[in-house]
Parts: sequence; structure tokens; C-alpha cells
Amino acid sequence: VVLNVRDAEKSRDFYTQTLGLKVAHENLERGAVFLSFGKEHHDLALFQQATGEPPAKTQPGLHHVAWRLDNFEELQAAYKELKRMGIPLDGTVEHNVTRSVYFFDPDGNRVELYCDMVENGFETMRTAGPKREPLSLE
Repeated sequence: VVLNVRDAEKSRDFYTQTLGLKVAHENLERGAVFLSFGKEHHDLALFQQATGEPPAKTQPGLHHVAWRLDNFEELQAAYKELKRMGIPLDGTVEHNVTRSVYFFDPDGNRVELYCDMVENGFETMRTAGPKREPLSLE
């Protein structure tokens, strides 16, 4: 995933502190930061742009970026950490196949952390379709 951002350093700090990504490479003179969870050369790249409007949910373009966690306990822990850090949440959702937490990065990009809740998500989606119900993580 590659995102355009207003401030590469601020976005780098956000993603390293909230999601635990590590800096794989950065060239702040060129406004470029590459971040990784540790297995890939990079999972997220950030490129600083001089201007631009925040992304709008209702216009064509990227809707959100999602990262899968290993289990529900990790999702609960991430939720508590986001709240502790004062990150405004955009909702917690129970889907048929996943449970999710949504929030925004400093540039207004919507981010989802989720955990799978069924073994065969494809079959569940194919037969039941997605659902969107409130989820309590307290």
C-alpha cells in the first residue's frame, strides 16, 4: 500500500506508534518513508505531497486500508491501545467473517484492523453476504 501524505515524519510516527510498523527505509529529503511489519521489504510506503485535500469517503478512490490481526484478543488489545493513545475511532463492527476497528490516520485515510472469525470466509461471504452490526470491545 502506498499513501500520499502531507507530512511524512508525522505519518511515519503515527504508523510506527499505532500499528507497530518499523522503518525499513526513509529519505525525508525526498519525502519518502517505507514501513514494514518485519517480514516484507515494505508493507506501507508514504510519500509526502505539498498540497491536496483529505480523502473523501464518498468519492472515487481509496476507501480504506485494512490489516489482519491473528485473533480476537489482539483486536481487543489494539482497540484498548488506540483508545489509550487518544486516536479517534470511526467504529467497531461485527461482520459475518470478521470483527473490525476503524480509525483515521493524520491525513484522513481510513484504517481498519480486523480479525477473521470463520475458517472459510469465502464460503460465508458467498452464501450469507457481509453484515454490519455494532461490536463491543470493552
